[in-house]
Amino acid sequence: MMERTNAIQQPTEVLLQEINLENQVRELLDETQIYFDYNIVNMGSNSQAPTIKLDLITINQEHNHKFLFHSCAGNNKINILEEMIAYINEYKKHQETYAIEWIENKKGDEVQTSWFRGNDIFDVLNKFFYNKEKSQFKIFKIKLMPSA
Repeated sequence: MMERTNAIQQPTEVLLQEINLENQVRELLDETQIYFDYNIVNMGSNSQAPTIKLDLITINQEHNHKFLFHSCAGNNKINILEEMIAYINEYKKHQETYAIEWIENKKGDEVQTSWFRGNDIFDVLNKFFYNKEKSQFKIFKIKLMPSA
C-alpha cells in the first residue's frame, strides 16, 4: 500500500509556492469566486506517483450555483497550477463565449443567464452540468456570442 503524505508533511517552500500559484489564479480571474477541488484519481503502483486532478470551480453568488471552469491533472500541485495558469492566459484567445438561459426545476420561476467559454456547445454543457443532476435543470437557450 502506498503511503500518502498530506500538506503538513510537505516542505514549507513547496506549500508557499502552491499558495502563490493559487493566488495567481485568483488574480487572473479577478472578482470570480473560485474553489480549488483537488482529488487523487489514480493511486498507481508503489513505484508510480498518484495522479492528482484539479477541478477549478466557479461559484455564482447571485444564484448560488457552482460550475466547472477547467480541469487539469498531473503528478503534483505545482505542475497542475502552472498548467491552469497557462490555460487561463490563453483560453480567451481559443474558445467561444456562450450564454445559457436556464432555470432550476424545483425553484423554477426566474430564468438565470450564465456565461461560459468553451471549445464547443458540448464543452459548455459539461461545464454547466458538472456534478449536477441534469433532470433538475431546464435550459431554454444556448447562444453563441459574437467575437469582440
